[in-house]
Order: sequence, then C-alpha cells, then structure tokens
Amino acid sequence: MIIGTIFFKRAVSVLLAGMALFLFACQPGRTVPPKVTEIRSDTFAIAEKYQQSGDFQKALDNYRIFLKRAQKDERTPLALQRMAEIHLKLKNPEKALASLETLSKAYPDYTWMPEIRYQISVILNQLGKYEASSNEALRWLGRYEQHFLKKDVFILLGKDFCAMGETKEAFFWWVEAKKVWKDDPEKEALLDENLKNLIVTSSPMLLTYLLESEQETRYPPEIYHQMSLVFLSQNELGQAEKAARTLMASTRNPHWITRGEDILAKIEKEMAICENCIGCLLPLSGPFAAYGQEVLNGILLGMLGAPKDGTKMELIVKDTAGNPEKALVEFEALVNIRKVVGVIGPLSSKTAAVISEKAQELGVPIIALTQRRDIVKAGDMVFRNFLTPEQEIDSLLEVAMGQLGLERFGILYPDNAYGRFCMNVFWDRLDEMGGSVTAVEAYPPDVTDFADEIKKMVGLYYPRTGNWRGTHTRKNVTGNPESDVKLEEDDPLIDFDAVFIPDTFQRVAMIAPQLAFHDVLGVRLLGTRLWHSPKLLEMAKNYIQGAVFSSGFLTESENPRVLDFVTDYKNNFGATPEILAANGYDTICLLKTIFSENRPQTRDNLRQALLDMPVFQGVTGSFSFDAEGEALKTPLLLTISGNRAIPIY
Repeated sequence: MIIGTIFFKRAVSVLLAGMALFLFACQPGRTVPPKVTEIRSDTFAIAEKYQQSGDFQKALDNYRIFLKRAQKDERTPLALQRMAEIHLKLKNPEKALASLETLSKAYPDYTWMPEIRYQISVILNQLGKYEASSNEALRWLGRYEQHFLKKDVFILLGKDFCAMGETKEAFFWWVEAKKVWKDDPEKEALLDENLKNLIVTSSPMLLTYLLESEQETRYPPEIYHQMSLVFLSQNELGQAEKAARTLMASTRNPHWITRGEDILAKIEKEMAICENCIGCLLPLSGPFAAYGQEVLNGILLGMLGAPKDGTKMELIVKDTAGNPEKALVEFEALVNIRKVVGVIGPLSSKTAAVISEKAQELGVPIIALTQRRDIVKAGDMVFRNFLTPEQEIDSLLEVAMGQLGLERFGILYPDNAYGRFCMNVFWDRLDEMGGSVTAVEAYPPDVTDFADEIKKMVGLYYPRTGNWRGTHTRKNVTGNPESDVKLEEDDPLIDFDAVFIPDTFQRVAMIAPQLAFHDVLGVRLLGTRLWHSPKLLEMAKNYIQGAVFSSGFLTESENPRVLDFVTDYKNNFGATPEILAANGYDTICLLKTIFSENRPQTRDNLRQALLDMPVFQGVTGSFSFDAEGEALKTPLLLTISGNRAIPIY
C-alpha cells in the first residue's frame, strides 16, 4: 500500500514537472495540472518517463502508440499537449501546430484551452502566417477577455500587424499592451522601443492618424518631431515648421523643446526666400501656347515700372507646356530652388488642379488664372482671379429682371459640362429671385441645326390635336406688351420673355437666325462672356439686337485706366488685348501694390496681404479676394445696339 502511494505521488510529480515545462515553452500558465485519476504502467507513463529524461523521440513514439490505443482516456488531451511541447523543443513548429489544432478541435472545453489557443497564435506568427495569427488572437480576445494572457495577446497582435505593414493597427495594440504592462518596466521599455520604431518609419499621413488616436499617451511629442523631420526631408518647409511649433507647444519636456528649436533653426535657414521674386507658371508651348503668351504679355506690361516705393520685383517665368507633370516639376523648382515668395498661374484646369494641391502642401501662395472653380478648396494658399459663371449669371439676372422687367425665361443650352452647369445655376438663381423658367431644351454640343429644340420650346414639335386655338400676349424687345395675338396651329407659343444661351459666340451666331426663322421674335437673348467677340456682330448682327451678355473686359471702355492699358498693349505687342491679357495685367499690378504697401517678407505674409487687400481697381473692374481665395468680381454687362456692343450701367 505504501509503495502504491509513493508511485502515485511520483506520477503526479512527473505530471506537474511536464506541465511546467510546457508552460515555459508557451507562456506562464496555471499551477494546477489537469486531474489524472490513475497512472498505469502503460505507454502514456512510459512516454512521460522518456519525456522527463530528454529522450524526446522515444517519448513521441510512445505518445503516438498511446493515442492510437486510447479510446476515451482522460489523458488524451495531455498527450497531445506533451507532443506539441516536444515538437517545439525539436524546432518542428508545424508538427506542434498540428497537435495543438487537433487538441483544440477535439477537446474545446479542455482546462488549458486558453493557453493552447494562445500558443497556436504564437506558432502561426513564428511561421510567418501573420494574418492567420492575428485572426486567431482576435478570436482569443473574444473568448477569454478576462484571462491573464490577454496582456501577451496584445503584444502578439502588435507583432502580427507590424509584420503585415499595418502600422495603425500595430500602434493601437502596442499602446493597449503598454496600458496593461505599466507595472513591468522591462516589458514597457520593449513596447516603447517598438512604438518608437513605428513612429520613425511612418508617413506624415499615418503620423497624423497616430497623433489623433493617441492624444492620451506620451507619444505626441515624438510623433510631432518625426512629422517635422519627414516634412523637412521632403522640403515641405511650411508643414515642417507647423509640426515643429506644435511639438514645442505639446510638451514641457526640455529635451523635446530643444529638438523643436533645432528643427526651426534648420527650417529658417531653408526657408530663406527671395522676398521680391514672383514665379510665373504658364503654357508657353504646346496646345495652349497662344493663351499663355497672351497672359504673359499682360504680366510683362504690368511689370514695366517698379512699385511706387521703388522696390525691385523679379519675375521668373516657367513653361508648363500645358502638361501637369511638367508643371509640377517647374513649380517645385520655383519654390525650392528660386525661392519665390508666390506664383502667378497656372492657366489650364488640369494643371491648376495639380498645382493647387502642391502649393498648399508647400505653403506657397498662388494666384491661378483658370476657369476651374474648385481649386480654392485645396486650402488657404490658393487664390483664383477669374470671372465665375455664378458672378456672370447673378449680374445678368439683376439687369434682366430689375432693369428690363423680364419675368419668364427659356433656357437653350449645350449638353456639355459648361452648359449643364450654367443652366442649373441660372435656374436656381431665377427661383431665388422670383422668376420662372417656362421652357428648357438641351442640344448636342456639335450640331448646327437647332430646329427640333426650338420647335419643342414653342410647341411646334408635336402635332396639336383637336380644335386648338389660343391667344397669347406677345412682348416687344423692351418687355412691354404689344397686343393679344390670335395663334394658329402653326404659330409658335412663346411664353417666355427671354432665352438664356450659355454657349460660344460661334454657336449663338447659328442659333439666333434659326430662332427668327421659326418666328421666335420679340424676346431677349441672354448670354455669358463666351459671346464677347467682334465676330458675333459680323455673323449675326440683325438677329441679336438688344441681346445682353456678360464680359470680363471691354477694350472699347472709356475708363482712362483701360484706355491706357489698351494703348500700351497695342504699342508693345501690336495687337488688341483680350480678357486673358487683362487678367494677367491686373494680377501683377495687384502684387506690385502689395509689395509697395506691405513688403511681405514671408510666403504667409503674402497670403495674408492678399486676403487683407481692399478692393483693387483694375482694368477688368474692381475686385478683392474672399476668405476662400476666390476673386469677388462684378462683370460688365453689354447689349447689342446697332453695330456696337455697349455697356449697361
């Protein structure tokens, strides 16, 4: 009996020793082994002896025999656990994984299952199966939220996501691990090192995310510091300065404040700009060369004569060739090599979209001369000096409804982006002002015959059925009622006082005669600045009398400022200036005024001066910039009278 007792105690001791060895290989585990009611002199006991003596191969052989023979033996899960332990010691993680997965599937309620499933995740990580490891670890957290191994699972998840290049997730889990390991200096130091390495290797965008997500940790100074270094290395000096100043404001630690001061000193050296240098980015070759040259002519004319205080300005011109990629290279050369304080341009819409983003990124103010309306949304460094369709339509309707007394409108527009945009703005503004749209038709932008669209507008396209007769009050061109006109079946039903046509002068010259041909008479024709051309009168003078349209610039103006500009332009370039030349001229003259009055020493100084500039009187009229950087302009309105287009005041 005594011998039996001793044997039983020894067997239990062996089991405890074996379990301790396994937990050493996995992670710290429980101190209570699974219950074994009986240890018999069988293959399991033999395997245990071999395992304790270090003869692992014989131990594995006997565990396999035991598992093959075992029916419902309560020691089966322990045998699988022991085999996994041995495989790990023999550096066979695949075989260890197979044993543990078999164990977890067959015995989900096994006492040591939290440790088993954790070890599965660890082995998957070691095998480079990071996604599988992270999935297993996340499932573990869902099952064993209160288990002491949770701290280790947080670390493991950080390793998995870091290995997969998912820095955000890795950062999150290691920060969570730091919270639960705060009483373990060694673990905390290791986690700090991991987090610092993540910060050092992160992009500015990712650093911003890390900063937003970890305001409650001690890492913001380190993140700001790294952001400033990254931006500095990329020559994005404005962003680097912002990050460095935020770093210094985020901490009282002298170490980080000194780091911030050092970075600011480097930035100041790099940001030394040519205070009087203005860049110019225009398409001087390629398909848009003629337009670019016209703008440049206006700028060069405006450069004649220094600012009022005698300050010398230098203009540095770069050719974009109408190519956004080339424009970007030239822009960065202007900013980083020539150190310009600001840039005029670009001109084309696609180029402007690219440059506006880069200008905001580099902290350089630009004044774009483009029709593209959304570029100012890039940020506070982007300004745009160009008449907008909204401004044109607002002025057009104020005159049409206020001065001319028109109330009902037809819209005949090209089915393209510009036509649809103008149609929608016109209709929206008209609704706000209390007018009404009584006819709307779109036409393909490449047609020359508009008969179908005109007939639809006046009720002639579809046959009239029944005994149709009607009476319609027709208005003359001034908007006053003429008389009640008895309409026949083939008479047009004109229930509008004016027709808005947002298209080019070439297209309008074709549409106007066709309106007359279909007896659409006695109505005003309204248009945008695209109408403004002497050729419109040459092509359709008799059909557009009384028409009203907007314009950004009038060469025939009696304004002394305009007269001088037109004369000087003709004398220097042998041609009559148009809107692009006038915009270029006004832009450089505005900058000359700012240089005389404000003497901006930094790019941000120039940005602020543009915002603070009072209304500027230019050859294109008066304008200033709103808070978003959009030029607030009031367009000229012209009407056709005889052989001339004359202003409406």
